[in-house]
Amino acid sequence: MSKGIASKRIATSLSMTAVLLSATACGGDKGADSAGAEPLTQAKLSSAALAQGDVPGYTISETKIDSGTSARAAKKSCQPIVNAVYPAASAYDERLVGRSIVNKPGDSQKPIVAHRLILSSAKSESAAEQSVKDLKSAITTCGSGFDTNLTGPTKKIRTVKTNESSLGHDVVDFSLEYQTGRKIRFVVVQSGASLASISAEDRFAHRFVAVPKRIVEVQQRKLDKAAT
Repeated sequence: MSKGIASKRIATSLSMTAVLLSATACGGDKGADSAGAEPLTQAKLSSAALAQGDVPGYTISETKIDSGTSARAAKKSCQPIVNAVYPAASAYDERLVGRSIVNKPGDSQKPIVAHRLILSSAKSESAAEQSVKDLKSAITTCGSGFDTNLTGPTKKIRTVKTNESSLGHDVVDFSLEYQTGRKIRFVVVQSGASLASISAEDRFAHRFVAVPKRIVEVQQRKLDKAAT
């Protein structure tokens, strides 16, 4: 065999080896950059939502969520806040479930504080994580308020602010006040490709009240279990 032919074969072999190594490396990168957990089915999302008996002292009931809701912020940068308040506007494949959570102390016929829970799906785990990051950024950017349109008259949100919270860095705890004076506090939790939005307001919505830590923790555990 001539030296020229041998050299060509060696070069070809080296070239093929490089291609194979490159393909292997790309395969490894693909795994590292994967979107993570996939969205829960509607049935699994419903099973992962809080149910009666999960949190002692609270009455938990299913509520219907209008998946056709179209909520928009006048400022695009504020849209993540609207998505957290009205998850139906951004839920992947209209996968979302709702729960009413109320605490009726003593013999009172009306709840002192009412909570609304909405579980929704993002397209992927990475998309859910990005939603939380965008929400944190929007709260900082839109703190002085903005207009929203919820399939009807424009509503003015006067202020938005982040609350000091002991719920952990992966939970967003923020307060929102409408121009009308209505005050609501929200907690948003991400687990896998799912997002939980839990609100709290008193009977007259004239003061901010915290979302109970135990409600958040029990819901987070159920979502984490469903995502595994």
